Amino acid sequence: MTLPLSRAEIADFGHGQQAGPARIFPRLSILLHWLTALLVLGMFMTGVMMKQLGDGPLANELYTLHKMAGFGLLVLVLLRLAYRLAMHVAGRWRRGAGGHVVHGVLYAGLIVVPLLGWAGISDYGARAVHFGLSLPAIWPEGAGYAALLFSAHAWLAFGLIALVAVHIGIALNDYIQRGAQRL
Repeated sequence: MTLPLSRAEIADFGHGQQAGPARIFPRLSILLHWLTALLVLGMFMTGVMMKQLGDGPLANELYTLHKMAGFGLLVLVLLRLAYRLAMHVAGRWRRGAGGHVVHGVLYAGLIVVPLLGWAGISDYGARAVHFGLSLPAIWPEGAGYAALLFSAHAWLAFGLIALVAVHIGIALNDYIQRGAQRL
């Protein structure tokens, strides 16, 4: 439950900086945030596990799950951005905390990483998922860049996880600075 901040707490926020009124995120924003977080964590775990397993039925199932979840993540992030723009939902980071930059790079990574994976499977010719369905091609099959696309996908995914850790650090710092009333 979110408790409103008093005027004194707002004035004290950031050691005397005026923070303005506390922003309360709509429930839909919170839901979309945590769905994104769960998908990113799941994607990272399946990505690492499927590479460690190599070949076999379990690895193939993880690849399929990873492709479907990656597509779902991309759609979810695009919906989140559209919702944020349509509803004018803004972050509530402390000034100077780097939250705006981190959010911008996070959103870019959440779009670029799935697109690189999708381009890689398009080039590799492995767009099939379950129920006889396939993801549409976004890159020419057999163009010869699959290994490069998959490598960029993996490296940027690890970078994205590092950025998520920074995001968590900023959020925890913001929580400590503002106090427990935010939740």
